[in-house]
Amino acid sequence: MSKENVCPVCASTDVSMFFEVLDMPVHIGVQWSNQDAARHCPKGDIKLAFCSSCGFIANLAFDPARLEYSQAYDNSLHFSPFFQEYARSLATRLIERYDLRNKDIIEIGCGRGDFLLLICELGNNRGVGFDPSYEGEHPGSEVAKQVTFIRDFYSENYASYQADLICCRQVLEHIHNPTDFLTMLRRTVGDQSNTVVYFEVPNVSLILRDLSIWDIIYEHCSYFSHGSFAYVFASCGFNICDLAETYEGQFLGIEARLGNGSTDPGLDQWDDFKGMADAVAAFADHYRSRIGTWQSRLKQMEQAGQRAVVWGAGARGVSFLNMLKIQDQIKYVVDINPRKQGMYMAGTGQQIVSPEFLRDYQLDVVIVINPLYESEIQQLVKGLDLTPQFLCA
Repeated sequence: MSKENVCPVCASTDVSMFFEVLDMPVHIGVQWSNQDAARHCPKGDIKLAFCSSCGFIANLAFDPARLEYSQAYDNSLHFSPFFQEYARSLATRLIERYDLRNKDIIEIGCGRGDFLLLICELGNNRGVGFDPSYEGEHPGSEVAKQVTFIRDFYSENYASYQADLICCRQVLEHIHNPTDFLTMLRRTVGDQSNTVVYFEVPNVSLILRDLSIWDIIYEHCSYFSHGSFAYVFASCGFNICDLAETYEGQFLGIEARLGNGSTDPGLDQWDDFKGMADAVAAFADHYRSRIGTWQSRLKQMEQAGQRAVVWGAGARGVSFLNMLKIQDQIKYVVDINPRKQGMYMAGTGQQIVSPEFLRDYQLDVVIVINPLYESEIQQLVKGLDLTPQFLCA
Protein backbone atom coordinates (compact mmCIF):
# COMPACT_ATOMS: atom_id res chain seq x y z
CA MET A 1 0.00 0.00 0.00
CA SER A 2 1.13 3.55 -0.56
CA LYS A 3 1.26 6.09 2.21
CA GLU A 4 -2.19 7.19 1.04
CA ASN A 5 -3.39 3.61 1.59
CA VAL A 6 -4.15 2.96 -2.05
CA CYS A 7 -3.95 -0.71 -2.97
CA PRO A 8 -1.11 -1.19 -5.50
CA VAL A 9 -2.93 -4.16 -7.01
CA CYS A 10 -6.43 -2.81 -7.72
CA ALA A 11 -6.06 0.93 -6.81
CA SER A 12 -8.89 0.73 -4.27
CA THR A 13 -8.85 3.01 -1.23
CA ASP A 14 -10.95 0.51 0.72
CA VAL A 15 -7.99 -0.66 2.80
CA SER A 16 -7.52 -0.85 6.55
CA MET A 17 -4.79 -1.92 8.96
CA PHE A 18 -5.69 -4.96 11.05
CA PHE A 19 -2.49 -6.27 12.64
CA GLU A 20 0.93 -5.14 13.83
CA VAL A 21 4.04 -6.66 15.35
CA LEU A 22 7.06 -4.48 16.06
CA ASP A 23 10.84 -4.85 16.01
CA MET A 24 11.16 -7.87 13.74
CA PRO A 25 14.42 -8.68 11.89
CA VAL A 26 14.31 -7.23 8.41
CA HIS A 27 16.16 -10.25 6.95
CA ILE A 28 15.24 -13.87 7.59
CA GLY A 29 17.81 -15.23 5.13
CA VAL A 30 20.84 -13.67 6.82
CA GLN A 31 22.52 -15.47 9.70
CA TRP A 32 25.09 -13.81 11.92
CA SER A 33 28.61 -14.82 12.92
CA ASN A 34 28.20 -13.96 16.61
CA GLN A 35 25.38 -13.67 19.09
CA ASP A 36 25.71 -9.98 19.82
CA ALA A 37 25.54 -9.03 16.15
CA ALA A 38 22.54 -11.32 15.70
CA ARG A 39 20.63 -9.74 18.57
CA HIS A 40 21.39 -6.23 17.29
CA CYS A 41 20.54 -6.94 13.66
CA PRO A 42 18.46 -4.38 11.73
CA LYS A 43 14.78 -4.54 12.69
CA GLY A 44 11.55 -3.11 11.36
CA ASP A 45 7.82 -3.04 12.04
CA ILE A 46 5.06 -5.04 10.42
CA LYS A 47 1.69 -3.32 10.03
CA LEU A 48 -0.61 -5.35 7.82
CA ALA A 49 -3.47 -3.75 5.90
CA PHE A 50 -6.25 -5.52 4.00
CA CYS A 51 -7.85 -4.46 0.72
CA SER A 52 -11.45 -5.59 0.82
CA SER A 53 -11.81 -5.02 -2.92
CA CYS A 54 -9.26 -7.59 -4.15
CA GLY A 55 -8.01 -9.37 -1.00
CA PHE A 56 -4.45 -8.06 -1.21
CA ILE A 57 -2.59 -7.60 2.10
CA ALA A 58 0.51 -5.41 2.51
CA ASN A 59 2.87 -4.19 5.20
CA LEU A 60 2.29 -0.44 5.49
CA ALA A 61 5.55 -0.04 7.45
CA PHE A 62 7.72 -1.74 4.82
CA ASP A 63 10.79 0.16 3.62
CA PRO A 64 12.52 -1.51 0.63
CA ALA A 65 15.67 0.53 1.26
CA ARG A 66 16.29 -1.52 4.40
CA LEU A 67 16.75 -4.76 2.47
CA GLU A 68 19.88 -5.93 0.72
CA TYR A 69 20.00 -9.28 -1.06
CA SER A 70 23.71 -10.06 -1.12
CA GLN A 71 25.63 -13.32 -1.24
CA ALA A 72 25.25 -13.53 2.55
CA TYR A 73 21.56 -14.28 2.02
CA ASP A 74 20.54 -17.95 2.22
CA ASN A 75 17.00 -19.21 2.55
CA SER A 76 17.27 -22.39 0.50
CA LEU A 77 14.88 -25.24 1.29
CA HIS A 78 16.55 -27.73 -1.04
CA PHE A 79 18.38 -29.61 1.72
CA SER A 80 15.04 -31.10 2.78
CA PRO A 81 14.11 -34.42 1.05
CA PHE A 82 10.43 -33.44 1.35
CA PHE A 83 11.05 -30.15 -0.44
CA GLN A 84 13.26 -31.85 -3.04
CA GLU A 85 10.39 -34.18 -3.88
CA TYR A 86 8.04 -31.21 -4.25
CA ALA A 87 10.48 -29.32 -6.48
CA ARG A 88 10.93 -32.37 -8.71
CA SER A 89 7.18 -32.91 -9.03
CA LEU A 90 6.66 -29.24 -9.91
CA ALA A 91 9.42 -29.26 -12.52
CA THR A 92 8.08 -32.48 -14.04
CA ARG A 93 4.53 -31.13 -14.20
CA LEU A 94 5.59 -27.91 -15.93
CA ILE A 95 7.74 -29.85 -18.41
CA GLU A 96 4.90 -32.22 -19.27
CA ARG A 97 2.15 -29.59 -19.44
CA TYR A 98 4.05 -27.12 -21.63
CA ASP A 99 6.40 -29.49 -23.49
CA LEU A 100 9.49 -27.87 -22.00
CA ARG A 101 12.11 -30.05 -23.63
CA ASN A 102 15.18 -28.55 -25.28
CA LYS A 103 13.71 -25.13 -24.52
CA ASP A 104 14.90 -21.90 -22.87
CA ILE A 105 14.10 -21.27 -19.21
CA ILE A 106 14.51 -18.06 -17.19
CA GLU A 107 14.25 -18.05 -13.41
CA ILE A 108 13.86 -14.71 -11.64
CA GLY A 109 15.21 -14.90 -8.09
CA CYS A 110 16.89 -18.26 -8.65
CA GLY A 111 18.73 -18.32 -5.31
CA ARG A 112 21.54 -20.85 -5.62
CA GLY A 113 20.03 -22.27 -8.78
CA ASP A 114 18.70 -25.59 -7.47
CA PHE A 115 15.31 -25.48 -9.20
CA LEU A 116 16.65 -24.02 -12.44
CA LEU A 117 19.28 -26.73 -12.68
CA LEU A 118 16.64 -29.35 -11.96
CA ILE A 119 14.18 -28.27 -14.65
CA CYS A 120 17.03 -27.94 -17.15
CA GLU A 121 18.28 -31.43 -16.28
CA LEU A 122 14.86 -33.10 -16.46
CA GLY A 123 13.92 -31.45 -19.78
CA ASN A 124 17.38 -31.04 -21.31
CA ASN A 125 16.71 -27.29 -21.29
CA ARG A 126 18.92 -24.22 -21.35
CA GLY A 127 18.62 -21.82 -18.44
CA VAL A 128 19.40 -18.29 -17.30
CA GLY A 129 19.05 -17.45 -13.62
CA PHE A 130 18.89 -13.95 -12.14
CA ASP A 131 19.67 -13.32 -8.48
CA PRO A 132 21.97 -10.78 -6.79
CA SER A 133 22.54 -13.29 -3.97
CA TYR A 134 23.69 -16.11 -6.26
CA GLU A 135 26.93 -17.64 -5.06
CA GLY A 136 29.05 -20.59 -6.02
CA GLU A 137 29.74 -22.99 -8.80
CA HIS A 138 28.39 -26.48 -9.38
CA PRO A 139 31.46 -28.71 -9.80
CA GLY A 140 30.83 -32.03 -11.46
CA SER A 141 27.41 -30.98 -12.72
CA GLU A 142 26.96 -31.58 -16.43
CA VAL A 143 23.69 -29.64 -16.57
CA ALA A 144 25.44 -26.55 -15.14
CA LYS A 145 27.10 -26.16 -18.54
CA GLN A 146 23.63 -25.40 -19.95
CA VAL A 147 22.85 -22.68 -17.38
CA THR A 148 24.06 -19.10 -17.02
CA PHE A 149 23.75 -17.23 -13.73
CA ILE A 150 23.60 -13.43 -13.57
CA ARG A 151 24.16 -11.75 -10.20
CA ASP A 152 21.59 -9.01 -10.68
CA PHE A 153 17.90 -8.23 -10.38
CA TYR A 154 15.90 -9.08 -13.49
CA SER A 155 14.85 -5.97 -15.42
CA GLU A 156 14.23 -4.61 -18.91
CA ASN A 157 18.01 -4.40 -19.28
CA TYR A 158 17.82 -8.13 -20.00
CA ALA A 159 15.10 -8.02 -22.64
CA SER A 160 17.42 -9.81 -25.04
CA TYR A 161 17.01 -12.96 -22.94
CA GLN A 162 13.83 -14.61 -24.18
CA ALA A 163 12.41 -17.86 -22.86
CA ASP A 164 9.72 -20.50 -23.28
CA LEU A 165 9.19 -20.49 -19.51
CA ILE A 166 9.80 -17.67 -17.05
CA CYS A 167 9.50 -18.86 -13.48
CA CYS A 168 9.67 -16.81 -10.32
CA ARG A 169 9.22 -18.61 -7.03
CA GLN A 170 8.95 -17.00 -3.58
CA VAL A 171 9.98 -13.58 -4.90
CA LEU A 172 6.85 -11.51 -5.67
CA GLU A 173 5.95 -11.31 -1.97
CA HIS A 174 9.22 -9.39 -1.44
CA ILE A 175 8.25 -6.68 -3.95
CA HIS A 176 6.28 -3.77 -2.52
CA ASN A 177 4.66 -2.81 -5.83
CA PRO A 178 3.91 -6.08 -7.64
CA THR A 179 1.91 -4.33 -10.36
CA ASP A 180 4.94 -2.32 -11.48
CA PHE A 181 7.07 -5.45 -11.52
CA LEU A 182 4.61 -7.53 -13.55
CA THR A 183 3.95 -4.66 -15.95
CA MET A 184 7.70 -4.46 -16.53
CA LEU A 185 7.83 -8.22 -17.10
CA ARG A 186 4.96 -8.02 -19.60
CA ARG A 187 6.76 -5.27 -21.54
CA THR A 188 10.03 -7.18 -21.46
CA VAL A 189 8.49 -10.38 -22.81
CA GLY A 190 7.01 -8.34 -25.65
CA ASP A 191 5.18 -10.32 -28.32
CA GLN A 192 6.53 -13.77 -27.38
CA SER A 193 3.03 -15.25 -27.26
CA ASN A 194 4.23 -18.79 -26.56
CA THR A 195 6.01 -17.81 -23.36
CA VAL A 196 4.59 -19.32 -20.17
CA VAL A 197 5.10 -17.68 -16.78
CA TYR A 198 4.96 -19.55 -13.49
CA PHE A 199 4.93 -17.60 -10.23
CA GLU A 200 4.71 -18.99 -6.71
CA VAL A 201 4.03 -17.10 -3.48
CA PRO A 202 3.05 -17.90 0.11
CA ASN A 203 -0.68 -18.47 0.51
CA VAL A 204 -2.12 -15.75 2.76
CA SER A 205 -5.32 -17.76 3.13
CA LEU A 206 -3.33 -20.32 5.13
CA ILE A 207 -2.08 -17.58 7.44
CA LEU A 208 -5.62 -16.36 8.03
CA ARG A 209 -7.44 -19.69 7.98
CA ASP A 210 -5.00 -21.90 9.88
CA LEU A 211 -3.25 -19.17 11.90
CA SER A 212 0.09 -19.86 10.28
CA ILE A 213 1.39 -16.77 12.06
CA TRP A 214 5.07 -17.68 11.77
CA ASP A 215 4.77 -17.01 8.02
CA ILE A 216 4.50 -13.28 8.74
CA ILE A 217 7.95 -11.74 8.20
CA TYR A 218 9.26 -8.26 7.41
CA GLU A 219 10.63 -9.25 4.01
CA HIS A 220 7.14 -10.27 2.90
CA CYS A 221 5.60 -6.91 2.15
CA SER A 222 2.96 -8.36 -0.21
CA TYR A 223 0.55 -11.15 0.74
CA PHE A 224 -1.65 -12.72 -1.93
CA SER A 225 -4.99 -14.44 -1.76
CA HIS A 226 -6.30 -16.39 -4.75
CA GLY A 227 -8.26 -13.32 -5.89
CA SER A 228 -5.51 -10.73 -5.56
CA PHE A 229 -3.03 -13.07 -7.25
CA ALA A 230 -5.42 -13.54 -10.18
CA TYR A 231 -6.23 -9.84 -10.32
CA VAL A 232 -2.66 -8.58 -10.47
CA PHE A 233 -1.74 -10.95 -13.31
CA ALA A 234 -4.87 -10.26 -15.37
CA SER A 235 -4.58 -6.50 -14.95
CA CYS A 236 -0.92 -6.59 -16.05
CA GLY A 237 -1.66 -8.33 -19.33
CA PHE A 238 -1.59 -12.07 -18.63
CA ASN A 239 -4.18 -14.76 -19.28
CA ILE A 240 -4.41 -17.19 -16.37
CA CYS A 241 -4.04 -20.85 -17.31
CA ASP A 242 -4.13 -22.26 -13.79
CA LEU A 243 -4.13 -21.03 -10.19
CA ALA A 244 -3.96 -23.50 -7.33
CA GLU A 245 -2.68 -24.11 -3.83
CA THR A 246 0.52 -26.16 -3.76
CA TYR A 247 2.90 -27.58 -1.16
CA GLU A 248 0.11 -28.78 1.11
CA GLY A 249 -1.62 -25.39 0.85
CA GLN A 250 1.38 -23.32 1.96
CA PHE A 251 2.00 -21.84 -1.52
CA LEU A 252 -0.08 -20.46 -4.37
CA GLY A 253 1.09 -21.25 -7.89
CA ILE A 254 -0.10 -19.41 -10.99
CA GLU A 255 0.51 -20.34 -14.62
CA ALA A 256 -0.19 -17.73 -17.27
CA ARG A 257 0.43 -16.72 -20.86
CA LEU A 258 0.54 -13.33 -22.50
CA GLY A 259 -2.86 -11.69 -22.80
CA ASN A 260 -4.39 -8.44 -23.99
CA GLY A 261 -4.34 -6.57 -20.68
CA SER A 262 -7.89 -7.29 -19.54
CA THR A 263 -8.62 -5.91 -16.06
CA ASP A 264 -11.43 -8.36 -15.34
CA PRO A 265 -9.96 -11.57 -13.89
CA GLY A 266 -13.32 -12.72 -12.53
CA LEU A 267 -12.47 -12.25 -8.86
CA ASP A 268 -15.59 -13.99 -7.62
CA GLN A 269 -14.38 -17.33 -8.95
CA TRP A 270 -11.18 -17.10 -6.92
CA ASP A 271 -11.93 -15.69 -3.47
CA ASP A 272 -14.47 -15.86 -0.69
CA PHE A 273 -14.18 -12.20 0.23
CA LYS A 274 -16.59 -12.34 3.14
CA GLY A 275 -14.68 -15.28 4.59
CA MET A 276 -11.42 -13.40 4.18
CA ALA A 277 -12.83 -10.23 5.74
CA ASP A 278 -14.11 -12.20 8.74
CA ALA A 279 -10.74 -13.90 9.18
CA VAL A 280 -8.94 -10.56 8.94
CA ALA A 281 -11.25 -9.00 11.54
CA ALA A 282 -10.55 -11.81 14.00
CA PHE A 283 -6.87 -12.27 13.22
CA ALA A 284 -5.31 -9.98 15.86
CA ASP A 285 -7.27 -11.66 18.66
CA HIS A 286 -6.43 -15.14 17.35
CA TYR A 287 -2.76 -14.15 17.07
CA ARG A 288 -2.65 -13.01 20.70
CA SER A 289 -4.31 -16.25 21.79
CA ARG A 290 -1.78 -18.32 19.85
CA ILE A 291 1.12 -16.37 21.33
CA GLY A 292 -0.34 -16.76 24.82
CA THR A 293 -0.67 -20.52 24.38
CA TRP A 294 2.97 -20.84 23.40
CA GLN A 295 4.15 -18.59 26.21
CA SER A 296 2.37 -20.85 28.70
CA ARG A 297 3.79 -23.97 27.08
CA LEU A 298 7.33 -22.62 27.15
CA LYS A 299 6.97 -21.59 30.79
CA GLN A 300 5.81 -25.10 31.70
CA MET A 301 8.83 -26.61 29.94
CA GLU A 302 11.14 -24.22 31.78
CA GLN A 303 9.58 -25.03 35.16
CA ALA A 304 9.94 -28.74 34.43
CA GLY A 305 13.62 -28.25 33.59
CA GLN A 306 13.14 -29.52 30.03
CA ARG A 307 15.67 -28.73 27.32
CA ALA A 308 14.10 -27.73 24.01
CA VAL A 309 15.44 -26.91 20.56
CA VAL A 310 13.73 -25.26 17.63
CA TRP A 311 14.12 -27.18 14.35
CA GLY A 312 14.35 -24.86 11.35
CA ALA A 313 16.47 -21.72 10.98
CA GLY A 314 14.45 -20.26 8.12
CA ALA A 315 11.67 -17.68 8.00
CA ARG A 316 9.31 -19.48 10.36
CA GLY A 317 12.05 -20.09 12.91
CA VAL A 318 13.00 -16.41 12.93
CA SER A 319 9.36 -15.36 13.37
CA PHE A 320 8.63 -17.93 16.09
CA LEU A 321 11.59 -16.88 18.22
CA ASN A 322 11.15 -13.14 17.70
CA MET A 323 7.38 -13.00 18.13
CA LEU A 324 7.74 -14.91 21.40
CA LYS A 325 10.88 -12.92 22.31
CA ILE A 326 12.78 -16.11 23.19
CA GLN A 327 16.47 -15.76 23.94
CA ASP A 328 18.22 -17.80 26.63
CA GLN A 329 15.17 -20.01 27.28
CA ILE A 330 16.03 -21.91 24.08
CA LYS A 331 19.73 -21.95 23.30
CA TYR A 332 19.93 -23.81 19.98
CA VAL A 333 18.22 -24.03 16.61
CA VAL A 334 18.77 -27.14 14.48
CA ASP A 335 19.05 -26.90 10.70
CA ILE A 336 20.21 -29.41 8.09
CA ASN A 337 21.66 -26.67 5.86
CA PRO A 338 25.42 -26.86 6.58
CA ARG A 339 25.92 -23.25 5.46
CA LYS A 340 23.83 -22.05 8.41
CA GLN A 341 25.43 -24.24 11.05
CA GLY A 342 27.68 -22.35 13.47
CA MET A 343 25.90 -19.07 12.74
CA TYR A 344 23.35 -17.26 14.94
CA MET A 345 19.64 -16.48 14.54
CA ALA A 346 18.60 -12.94 13.62
CA GLY A 347 17.07 -11.01 16.50
CA THR A 348 17.26 -13.61 19.25
CA GLY A 349 20.78 -15.00 18.91
CA GLN A 350 20.39 -18.78 19.19
CA GLN A 351 23.29 -20.73 17.73
CA ILE A 352 22.42 -22.87 14.72
CA VAL A 353 23.64 -26.45 15.04
CA SER A 354 23.59 -29.68 13.05
CA PRO A 355 21.30 -32.59 13.97
CA GLU A 356 24.38 -34.50 15.19
CA PHE A 357 24.90 -31.89 17.90
CA LEU A 358 21.85 -33.32 19.67
CA ARG A 359 23.61 -36.60 20.50
CA ASP A 360 25.27 -35.01 23.55
CA TYR A 361 22.69 -32.35 24.40
CA GLN A 362 20.33 -34.41 26.60
CA LEU A 363 17.34 -33.22 24.64
CA ASP A 364 13.74 -33.32 25.91
CA VAL A 365 11.65 -31.43 23.33
CA VAL A 366 11.92 -30.68 19.61
CA ILE A 367 9.77 -27.78 18.40
CA VAL A 368 9.09 -28.41 14.71
CA ILE A 369 8.57 -25.05 13.04
CA ASN A 370 7.02 -26.37 9.81
CA PRO A 371 4.76 -29.42 10.27
CA LEU A 372 5.42 -30.52 6.67
CA TYR A 373 8.89 -31.62 7.78
CA GLU A 374 7.84 -33.40 10.96
CA SER A 375 8.15 -36.92 9.55
CA GLU A 376 11.65 -36.44 8.10
CA ILE A 377 12.78 -34.71 11.32
CA GLN A 378 11.48 -37.60 13.39
CA GLN A 379 13.39 -40.03 11.20
CA LEU A 380 16.61 -38.02 11.59
CA VAL A 381 16.21 -37.87 15.36
CA LYS A 382 15.39 -41.57 15.55
CA GLY A 383 18.62 -42.25 13.66
CA LEU A 384 20.48 -40.45 16.44
CA ASP A 385 18.95 -42.86 19.01
CA LEU A 386 17.04 -40.02 20.68
CA THR A 387 13.43 -40.09 21.86
CA PRO A 388 12.36 -36.51 22.62
CA GLN A 389 8.84 -35.14 22.60
CA PHE A 390 7.85 -33.44 19.32
CA LEU A 391 5.73 -30.30 19.26
CA CYS A 392 4.58 -28.61 16.04
CA ALA A 393 4.61 -24.83 16.10
